[in-house]
This record gives sequence, C-alpha cells and structure tokens, in this order.
Amino acid sequence: MKKIEIVDAKEVGISPETLTYIDEVMERAIREKVMKGMVTLVARHGKIVQYKAYGEADEGLPMKEDAIFRLASMTKTIGAAALMQQFDRGKVMPSDPISEYIPGFRETKVATLDASGCIVLEEPKREITIHDLLTMRSGITPIDRAYLIRDPVKMYCADCYKEAGIIDTMHPLKETIGDVCEKLAGLPVAAQPGSRWDYSNLSSIVLGRVVEIVSGQNLLEYLKEHIFAPLDMKETTFFPDPSLYDRIPAVYACGSGRRLDHLDVPGTDDTQLARGPSKIYYNIAAGLHGTVIDYYHFAEMLRNKGSYMGKRILSRNAVNLMTRNHIGQERTYIYGHGWGYMMNVQEDYNNMFNYLGIGSYGWHGYWGSVYNVWPEEDLVAIMIGQASPVLETWKPQERFLNVVANSLL
Repeated sequence: MKKIEIVDAKEVGISPETLTYIDEVMERAIREKVMKGMVTLVARHGKIVQYKAYGEADEGLPMKEDAIFRLASMTKTIGAAALMQQFDRGKVMPSDPISEYIPGFRETKVATLDASGCIVLEEPKREITIHDLLTMRSGITPIDRAYLIRDPVKMYCADCYKEAGIIDTMHPLKETIGDVCEKLAGLPVAAQPGSRWDYSNLSSIVLGRVVEIVSGQNLLEYLKEHIFAPLDMKETTFFPDPSLYDRIPAVYACGSGRRLDHLDVPGTDDTQLARGPSKIYYNIAAGLHGTVIDYYHFAEMLRNKGSYMGKRILSRNAVNLMTRNHIGQERTYIYGHGWGYMMNVQEDYNNMFNYLGIGSYGWHGYWGSVYNVWPEEDLVAIMIGQASPVLETWKPQERFLNVVANSLL
C-alpha cells in the first residue's frame, strides 16, 4: 500500500486532542455491534490529519486502511460528476429532455388518483429533464419504498416497473443499464416532472445511460478514463478483480453482529455484488467498490472546485451547480436538508442527520458510510463501514462528523 502522508493537525488549524474523540465514537460503535469495523479520514487544506482503521473486516481479521468497500449510494455523486463532464463539453444541458437520448421516454405518463380514488394516467406538463434526474425530481419512484409507505400511486408505478422486470436495488444483474432503461422508458411516473423530490436509484441509472450514449463508451470504460485515472482512483471499480476479494470486508447485521452472506432486505443481494454473475451491469446508483483514500481523491477534487493535482476534472461552474441546493424550501424526507446534484446540501441544523456545518455537502452509502465536504472551512471527512442497516437511533457517522467539525481551532 502506498504510504499516505499524515500531517500534524495543528499545522492546518485542527485540535489533535479533539480528534482523539473519533476513537471513542468508533470504539463504541464496535462495542455495541453497530459496526464490525470501519476506516476514517479527515483532511483540511488538502492535507490529511487523520486516517485510521478500526475493528475487524471479518471475524478475527483486522480492518486495514486499504480495505475495498462497497460504496453503495456514495456511487451516485461519481455518476453525477461523469454527467457534468458532458455538460462541460457542451454535449448535455440540464434542461435537455432525456427523450433526446432515450426516445422511449417521450411516451411517459404521470399516474395520479381521480376523484373516486382510481389510478388514471395523465400527460406530463413537460418531459423529464436531465436536471430532474440529477435532483431526484423525475417522478420515477423507488420500488421498495412505494410499498413501505403504502402510497397507492407509487405502488401502481412500482408494480409497473416490477412487471417489466426492473430491479432498482443493488442486486447483481445479468443485463446492462441500457437494458434497464429500455424497460423503464415509457412507464408511468408517480409525480409531475420537477414537482417533488423522491430518492430514486433508477434516476441515477438513467443518467449513467445518458453518459454512455453521449460519450460512446460503456460506463466503466468512461469512468476509468475520465475520472478514475486522472484522480488516481486505482482501486475503484464496479467489479474488483478476484485477487482483491480478500480485501472486501464482510457485511454484519447492525445491532446483532450477525455475519450476512445474503442480505435480508427484500430484492437485494449486494453482499455478493463484487462477484456479479455477468459483470456487465454498471450500477451507477450503488454499485462501485473502492478504498477510502480513492474516494478522498474524488472529494478533494470537489473541494478544490473541480481540480485535482493540477488537473481539471470538472469546471468550477459544474461543481457549483452540483453542490448548491436545487429544491428550494422543500426538504429531503431522508435527512431533512436541501439537495444538489446527487448529494445532500446542509442548509440548517438539528435535522435527522447533521453534516459538518451549514453549506457542507456530501452523501451516504447504505452500509454505514458518509463523505462530507465543508467549503467554508476547507474540510473533508470520510467514514466507511459495512453494516446492514445502520441504526437510525445512534449513528456513528453523524457523531464522527460532529467531532471533526468541533476539532477546528
């Protein structure tokens, strides 16, 4: 493993004494079986002050800093960056209807309830745009959540997706994202485009397909050439080589500490995602694997307004668009904040989950991970573990970020 330079925290205005409280948070998470193990990283002004592994990757196997984690939904921001590179090249505009790239979406209808409570299909007031997908306001509903909240319109749409053979979780599939988008195109959505925020993996999948269409490359080839290579993300990919499987931590059930070889969440089996049956489904919603240090390079690029080690990955304008709140006073039902382009934007405090501070942005992964960038303080913090699901009542990720924010001198 390449040696990572760790600087004295005081050199960048951080209290080393306060940072030690991260140890206490992680040790409690392990002791109470919230997580089996994790890796954390803290950096300011582009200099790393904390980078540490805790606990175990598997029974009797210590966690190491170079563990290759399932990134889950932290994948989404990377997909948004790939799409915004097309924006920088003038190939895509946020206002573009997605039917320009996938014509079947011209047939999309909006499901709603009539006065008698029956489902009817209406014409959309306008087509779904790239901006709608990036801001999770496409109307494309998440399948499992539709049944969880028992919304009749969403359940109707979810039934249509399932009947078409669509799976929107992290399940390893034997088809391409192009195949999924062809099935989805023309199926009903649960809200008028642009009218309502609804967290949707399928919105990310469609964006990934747009990148493939306009770039002429499959998504893995594109990411390797235009994001992973220039950012030195050498161990980030959808399907790690089998020689690296022993560096992928096992998944443990949050609370009980039970090892999970098959995930006990309906429709999902991504404990085995790296060993996908065909390795052609480039799930840009939740399918990447990578190390903490690789993801730090990506987050550092965002912190530096699109530049990394003198290389321009995104324009400043693209990063500004990605990291601002696009949903106004509406708040995400997941954490109660604003939403940028495939990332949470903190605009106030004392919500379901608090980041580093007002104006900070980032996102989570299902397995108990988080990355966050606080532009005002030039601060980056990342924590990744592998647990299912992380408890909502005691979240080590939030407490980790709290300690980091409070460590500023």
